[in-house]
Amino acid sequence: MADTLESSLEDPLRSFVRRSVLELGSGTGAVGLMAATLGADVVVTDLEELQDLLKMNINMNKHLVTGSVQAKGGRNRRLSFSTRLHTDGRLHIL
Repeated sequence: MADTLESSLEDPLRSFVRRSVLELGSGTGAVGLMAATLGADVVVTDLEELQDLLKMNINMNKHLVTGSVQAKGGRNRRLSFSTRLHTDGRLHIL
């Protein structure tokens, strides 16, 4: 995803707008938040103990987001790769 972010600096709107992004092991969610700021629909994921941090960072930066971003994850939890990611059923960036 870092390569896509780097290439998006030349034309950020075209690179991420309406793209579906799943970030695994998001930590603070900074990379996913940047993608959402550039217009992507993002799901950031990490362990249960990081969910509060992810949600706090999403809330603090929601005014910058032009796509969408949501936090999911936790122990023993399955993620659903479906149209709930605001896509045509395809995941664009993982």
